[in-house]
Amino acid sequence: MKVQRIFILVQKEGYSFINQATALSLGLSQIGVLNKVATCSDKFNPREILEFNADIVLGIGSWHSYKDFVATPQKIGVKAVPWIVSDDEITAFVNEYNQLKLILTTSQHCQKIFIRDGLNPEIIHILPEAVDPNFWKKISKSELNSFLKLISISNQNLDLPYFFDLNKIKQEKVPILFTTGGDATSKGAQEVIAALGKIDKEIPWLYLIKIWPSANSFNQSIQELNLAKKLGILKRIRYLAGEFSATFMRNLMNCCDIYVAPSRTEGFGLPLVEAQLCEKPVVTTKATATQEIVKENQTGLMVNYKIIDNQPRADIEELALALKRLLTNQKLREELGGKARSFAIDNFSPPVIASKLIQILEKKL
Repeated sequence: MKVQRIFILVQKEGYSFINQATALSLGLSQIGVLNKVATCSDKFNPREILEFNADIVLGIGSWHSYKDFVATPQKIGVKAVPWIVSDDEITAFVNEYNQLKLILTTSQHCQKIFIRDGLNPEIIHILPEAVDPNFWKKISKSELNSFLKLISISNQNLDLPYFFDLNKIKQEKVPILFTTGGDATSKGAQEVIAALGKIDKEIPWLYLIKIWPSANSFNQSIQELNLAKKLGILKRIRYLAGEFSATFMRNLMNCCDIYVAPSRTEGFGLPLVEAQLCEKPVVTTKATATQEIVKENQTGLMVNYKIIDNQPRADIEELALALKRLLTNQKLREELGGKARSFAIDNFSPPVIASKLIQILEKKL
């Protein structure tokens, strides 16, 4: 079928899904496909789909939201295609999903989970998320300096330790590692801290971690800080907790020299793409979806893992070696970071992903 108008319906909860929808919408507009984005809020009226005269409703979110973005459009006679993720276990709607002609998911990793839990492999196709390279990019030195001053603690009258002042850290060329997530533990922060504890103490670094403010993320952060204290590196770990704008997060990504995320769970790994577009080398594991996003030894470094409590966890020794290699080699960081941006543009930019979507829809529906 010819697809000319797509209604993008996003699940009620999940800021990352809104980002996913917004980036796809940008790409569709760039290739000339009419589209509209709405969330499955209590105020949403399915008549909006009919008023838009949509050819397809594309539902974005977790597999849990079947009723919202598959059953709802079907009731009003519009074809629905879910673009869903899972990094755990599918426990419902298996039969319902198997009645569809097409299901999209963001990675081979998610695809394997869906197949394992009973979905028909013939209807599942992979469509990675899109990320806008015109926004996620290296910022100017003056922009970076202004942002560093904003998030630093400095006082001319006090001799504060260097790790409070990120501007001073940059001036002294101390490498900054960075991890971001709803919580840091699922992104592998405990493994990173354990690995950093094995690196020679005279090698300078600062580890910056950004989390979403919640009881769960704070409780897990306490475990990470206790580990850092035990290893004698507590003063080199800094947390930011809050809900920040995309511009703030883009600038925060630009502060770092290495983006590290040996994730225990990951359905796609959006920050790894964002990091590469900002010309940052990435360190991750050969597990979950992250291995599909990084080009090993070209845009980042990858380490092996062990299964603990049914989750992949980075091999600490290998991770320590990979981090030490990048921390002590600025030329390698710049080389990998330079290649990372062009790789991410070629594979994850909005028009690339939008074009892939249209090809799949018109071939499979």
